[in-house]
Amino acid sequence: MDNKDEMILDLIKGNARMSYKDIGDAIGISRVAAMKRIRKLEDSGIIRGYNTYIDRPEENTIIIDIVTKPGRLDDTVEYLATRTAFVRQIYKTTKENHIHLVAVSDDLSNLQYLLRMIRTACKDDIENITCHGVKEVIKDVYGGIRYVKRDQTDSAGDNGTT
Repeated sequence: MDNKDEMILDLIKGNARMSYKDIGDAIGISRVAAMKRIRKLEDSGIIRGYNTYIDRPEENTIIIDIVTKPGRLDDTVEYLATRTAFVRQIYKTTKENHIHLVAVSDDLSNLQYLLRMIRTACKDDIENITCHGVKEVIKDVYGGIRYVKRDQTDSAGDNGTT
């Protein structure tokens, strides 16, 4: 991956529907060269997919942090990845036996059920589980939300949603 590939990734991160021509024009290559580079990035797994961000104010997002017992991390991740419909993202972190996940639903009772389900199904595998609701998204470049610093007079300003 070279500098032009990095430039392409920066461009499409903010607009995955950008045309090959616009990408090529932006970085000084042809439409066909842009298309070939993007296909190469897709084939190599660097670009793993494209998402549409849909702003649904009624959705609730929670962040769950789980510390598993030694040797139980992979089994817990397997369970979370295959049996929980509301989970959007799962991360293994550098903290030992730690899983960080993000879950979303338009009905808070679904997320409460998810937590009960994890606690019940994984009770023998988990040392600690904490959960926090997301109050406000400040920055999510993959979801089209960029951080915009607010001045002191605009405490209720927007988040720069695009």
